[in-house]
Amino acid sequence: MLYTYRNRNSDCPYEMALGLVSKRWKPRILAILSEQTLRYGDLKDALEGVSDKVLTGALDDLTRDGLISRTAFAVIPPRVEYALTPQGETLLEALEPLANWAKQENGR
Repeated sequence: MLYTYRNRNSDCPYEMALGLVSKRWKPRILAILSEQTLRYGDLKDALEGVSDKVLTGALDDLTRDGLISRTAFAVIPPRVEYALTPQGETLLEALEPLANWAKQENGR
């Protein structure tokens, strides 16, 4: 079976799944948004050390992949909120065994 991920074809579902969270900040963004919906500035504060360019790119990728939602409010000043989608929640659930494995291996 051939899987399509962002216009790239792969016959490996592992590659497709890990490709969704392969950039440095994506797993942290998903974990933070699993706890609460946040505005851009609050999310940036929670991710100490991330640049605006990198954060914007990661948020765009995660939104395009359907893992987070972006809600813009028609108010002045403009307000945008990011939240985890049900698809993002299931991805985090699927990553839990991998995270547990990493914790165990890190303790060796």
